[in-house]
Amino acid sequence: MGRGRAQGSLFPAPPPGAGWIAVSGLVLGLAHPPFHFLLPSFLGLVPFGIWLARLPEGDEGRGLAFRGGLWLGIVYYTLLLYWLATALIIYSLLAVLAFVLAVGLLSLFLAVATTGMHHVRHRLGWPLWIALPVFWTAAEWFRAHLGPISFPWQELGYTLTGFPRLIGAADLVGARGLSFWLAMLSGLLATAFVAWQRSQRGRAWLALGGWLAGVAVPVSYSLWRWQSLEMRPVVTVTAVQPNVPEKIKLEDPVAAFDSARSSIENLMAGHEPAEDVDLLILPETVIPRPIDPILAQGFMGRPDIYQWIRGLGRSTDAPVLFGSIGIENRSQDEWDYYNSAYLIDGRRASRARYDKHHLVPVVERVPFFDPDWFTWAEYFGGFAVGLNLDVLPLDESRFGVLICYESIFSALSRGYRLQGADFLVNITNDAWFGREGPWWRRSGALWQHPSHLVLRAIENRIGIARVGNTGISGTLDPLGRVGDATRLFRPAIFTADVLTTDGLTLFARTGDVVGWIAGLAAAVGIFLPRLRRRSRPDPVL
Repeated sequence: MGRGRAQGSLFPAPPPGAGWIAVSGLVLGLAHPPFHFLLPSFLGLVPFGIWLARLPEGDEGRGLAFRGGLWLGIVYYTLLLYWLATALIIYSLLAVLAFVLAVGLLSLFLAVATTGMHHVRHRLGWPLWIALPVFWTAAEWFRAHLGPISFPWQELGYTLTGFPRLIGAADLVGARGLSFWLAMLSGLLATAFVAWQRSQRGRAWLALGGWLAGVAVPVSYSLWRWQSLEMRPVVTVTAVQPNVPEKIKLEDPVAAFDSARSSIENLMAGHEPAEDVDLLILPETVIPRPIDPILAQGFMGRPDIYQWIRGLGRSTDAPVLFGSIGIENRSQDEWDYYNSAYLIDGRRASRARYDKHHLVPVVERVPFFDPDWFTWAEYFGGFAVGLNLDVLPLDESRFGVLICYESIFSALSRGYRLQGADFLVNITNDAWFGREGPWWRRSGALWQHPSHLVLRAIENRIGIARVGNTGISGTLDPLGRVGDATRLFRPAIFTADVLTTDGLTLFARTGDVVGWIAGLAAAVGIFLPRLRRRSRPDPVL
């Protein structure tokens, strides 16, 4: 018992009690954007915790735990990441492979973590409300530290980004600390349920009391920060959303730039000029071809585009930040290309460039392969990894740049803050995630992607401006509130103040301490039982 495969399937068969697992997966899916329901964040793991608490000891229980974790991952991550296949398949059939691999790998991590939960409960006597958050958070930490295939997309803590009043404690513990908190609360409710069924009323009430305290303390801190945080305007930005379809950008970059240029000029011509604009922001790869020389190709760059950018800057009397393809000539015959952000200040005749650090696997860089192998496909799979992590200067402030899904990596934003960044700018192109038209042509990624910035803002108590090719563009303040949000797949322009705070948060000073501790605790829990010869009883608390 406890082992088996569905006949004709590569996956183990669902374990007994799989209904509890399916309910958890479905409820967790409703907690994430675009649904963003509140209660599922706090209740999503409860059915899974109840199922886990009832597993038997020994090899049978461990086998069931592995299968249960695997199937929870399949249900949960399919709902969360379905867009990898449905939204991207129009660009490449590889999207289906990417979806299968992503769901399979994340589900495997969860299966191993669930096996670890069972292991420490029966060998070390860890209570469920400790085992569940430790191993859940450790699994999140692990998938965020896989080098070029790291993917900390929509971890459990991000389910509450629609309710920034409740998650102010992220400035202490970060996104992964919120994941630990939510998993612990689910573990306490599952503990109370199982204890009540076993007529252990005292333990059930104790678990419920722990749950109430576990909710009250972080939320009270968050509400206090919401009222007491002192913020100040740091810059005024003008953001332009040209809305160029991805199909055009892929098929005809020249036409794509012409379309973007026309849209930008029309938007700026119809926009009331604002006084004292500090920065004009255009989206990622708004210029989808190199503008700097490539010696090996005899390409001398595009001074005409530089001149156009400087003209935009003169119209607002502000530097311009925009996305393009950065070039680094290694020799007369070799060069590297980057997904880059340029800062052009026509007033000072100065230029700065940031090269993207976290590249989208396969699309921008094929992991574990020499990028020179992919020169056959221009600007596909062979982007170089940026090395510079410098804040960019304005007259009276400094800022850091996040390109596209770099917003999901908390360490990058934290690094900027430690270097003295007053605010952050995220330039992106989310046209991959959907198209204009009926609702079914728009995937959940269009809302999942920008939601990560809510936690970047709160973790560092810093303001953020986000500018996308097709939206959603907007600003976020240090409380995590979203302002100036644009409509999807519509040309748009706005001018807004970006707020910031002075000083560093505890999270900015210490980093992801909760994630590291959870990973270490999980490792100790797995290896320590090897030194013990007798198993311990499985407690409820």
